[in-house]
Amino acid sequence: MVAFPKEAAMTQSMISFWVGLVVIVVVASALSRRYRRDHPGESLGQWLDTHHMSWMHRKH
Repeated sequence: MVAFPKEAAMTQSMISFWVGLVVIVVVASALSRRYRRDHPGESLGQWLDTHHMSWMHRKH
């Protein structure tokens, strides 16, 4: 095992955080690419119009 100064070494939890973040980004991009391939004519605006997001609206 290579010895690094304490400042240069990443902790295991920090490495896990970055690996998890990369995995989420890769999965999201793969799902996005697949959706765009399956629905080539749809724009983002059209998708947002057909998927109602009531959870984003504040209840007064």
